[in-house]
Amino acid sequence: MIVGVLRETAAEERRVALLPEDVRGLAGVRVIVERDAGRSIGFDDADYVAAGAQLGERTEIFARCDVVVWVKPPSYQLDSVRPGMTLIGFQDPLHRRDLIAALRARGIESVGYETVPHSRPDIDALSAMSRIAGEVAYEQARQLLSTEAPVRALILGCGQAGLSAIAAAAAHGDEPTAMGNRQEQESAAVLRGARAFLPNPDGLLAHLATDPPDLIVCAAVHRGSHGPMLLDATALDSLRPGTVIVDLVAKSGGNCVATVPDRTITLPNGVIVTHRSNYPTLRPVEASHAYSAATAALLKSRIAFSAEP
Repeated sequence: MIVGVLRETAAEERRVALLPEDVRGLAGVRVIVERDAGRSIGFDDADYVAAGAQLGERTEIFARCDVVVWVKPPSYQLDSVRPGMTLIGFQDPLHRRDLIAALRARGIESVGYETVPHSRPDIDALSAMSRIAGEVAYEQARQLLSTEAPVRALILGCGQAGLSAIAAAAAHGDEPTAMGNRQEQESAAVLRGARAFLPNPDGLLAHLATDPPDLIVCAAVHRGSHGPMLLDATALDSLRPGTVIVDLVAKSGGNCVATVPDRTITLPNGVIVTHRSNYPTLRPVEASHAYSAATAALLKSRIAFSAEP
């Protein structure tokens, strides 16, 4: 097996799919790394060579490799991908569905971390990135508030990103309330510092009216699905001026009707709504280590599977 590691081309992306230390651990696998792939997080080409990788240009990677790994889908066309190749990374299946289907029709497999089950934590890069995103998004949104005093926070969704945001709120000394769609999520939310728990969206409007939050984190989505619309125009109208909403799931449709991808806007009533496509890249070293570990584990599992009689 020959594995190619691409240099990321998505806007502002600083992560890398495979680190030198994990290249070193792929016994029996040839690895070709696109030049400068790890430079944004401090790894020179020489570090990859020392780990046993070869260096190559993009055209060589697509010409020679059986498997190509990336973090986010490349910004360029994939016309040079050969039948029989496997593409591993985030695939953005909601927006790239037609492209993925076209690649499949050409005999090219797209393995997306969006569909990895929770039962495989060793290769669950999405959960690892979500944990980082939840904390970073909370910190970013918190900076938009005009106070350092403890605030009331509302976290919509108790997946990995939501739980991480709850923990970040608690670390600030804030007062987080969590909303989940299953009662069993309450214990996980409370464990991370939630002061209260809303078991379903039915009570959301009443909560906004009786206990208006200063900061709302939108993180409610099932992997691979569209996010539910939880903050509609009526909900937004009930919020106080200066309330900050950060929507983590805009690429999946968003939980807030006013979210504009990759922008921070102020609504006529003074509510601030913010989003960015890629919170983990703000911690590129930490995120790359977690992502690379999942990628290496996935590659090893595929090697072991192919070796079975």
